[in-house]
Formats: sequence, structure tokens, C-alpha cells
Amino acid sequence: MTVAKTWAGALCVFAVYSFLWKENRFFRAVQNLYVGLAAGYSIVLAVKSIQRQAWVPLTTKGDIWAIVPMILGLLLFTRLFKRYAWVARWPMAFLMGMGAALSMKAIESDFVRQIQASLVAWNSINNLMLSLGTALALTYFFFTFKPNAVTNYAGRAGRWVLMLCFGAAFGQSVQGRLSLLISQMQFLLKDWLHVMK
Repeated sequence: MTVAKTWAGALCVFAVYSFLWKENRFFRAVQNLYVGLAAGYSIVLAVKSIQRQAWVPLTTKGDIWAIVPMILGLLLFTRLFKRYAWVARWPMAFLMGMGAALSMKAIESDFVRQIQASLVAWNSINNLMLSLGTALALTYFFFTFKPNAVTNYAGRAGRWVLMLCFGAAFGQSVQGRLSLLISQMQFLLKDWLHVMK
């Protein structure tokens, strides 16, 4: 069974990398296989989540409140019927309200903590560069008052800071993709062809 899995993996790798030459049937077949497997896996996870979080507490523990999210979830399916599609607005409104409330909590955890992380003591060159780069990048987005010479030069410097940061992020992304390529080549040369040890 291990040999069959290795051969299937190797053929899938070749089919995916065949897209570098041109789009073909093998690539599309593996792409559709991947999307189908991901959809099936997500359905299985959803069913197990419903069993674990709603059905088991309702049937074994007697948690009657577990029926509320089950009813709301079932009401979402009324969108499939044109006559009763309006009923799906109620659970959707509940979901939107919960999402808005959770995003308000995320403002404190993300936005405020990012501001706190950029307010550092200037006791090292790294901290000084962090504060200066943050100030220059924010200056680039000042559109509320009439620009002068100082804000023009600071905005240009802020643009350079942003380009450096985006370039570093792109380089990190390329490095991650290269590590994935290296791991696939190791799989082909070590597990499939046995030319590496």
C-alpha cells in the first residue's frame, strides 16, 4: 500500500508541475481531484462538528439550548426555496450581529496591540528604526490637511519604507514556495526514486 501511495503522490506532483509547461488534462484532473477531496473533507468535518457541538450535548447531556443553533442553521437552508427564502434573513442577521460583536473585540486585540507594539523605548537602533519607519509610513497616508515640504518628503520616505516591507514580505513568500518545491523534490528523489538517502 505504501508503494501505491508513493506512486500516486509522484504522479500527482508531475501532473501539478506540468502546468509550468502549459495547461493540460492531467493538471485539470488533479486540480479537480484536489477540490473534490477538500470539499468532501470539509463536509465530514462539518458533520462531526455538528455531532460534537450540538447533537451529543442535546441527546446525552440534556442541553436543551443546543437546539437553538441547530434551528438557526436549518433556517439558513430556506434560501433554497424561493417562497420561504425570506426566513433565512433571521439567522443571517444573527450571524452578522455576532460577527460585528466579535470584530469589535478584534479591534482591541489587533489594532490597539499593534499600536502598543510600535510604541517602544528608543534604547536601540532597531527600536528607533521601527518607530521612524512606522511614522514615515503613516505620513504617506495623511490626506486630511494641505501638504507642505516636510510632509511631502516624509511621505516619499514612507513610500520607500512600504516598498521595502512589501519586498521583504514577497521575498519571504518566495522563500516559502521554494521550501515547498525542495520538499517535493526530496519526496521524488528519496521516497519515489530512492536515489537520495
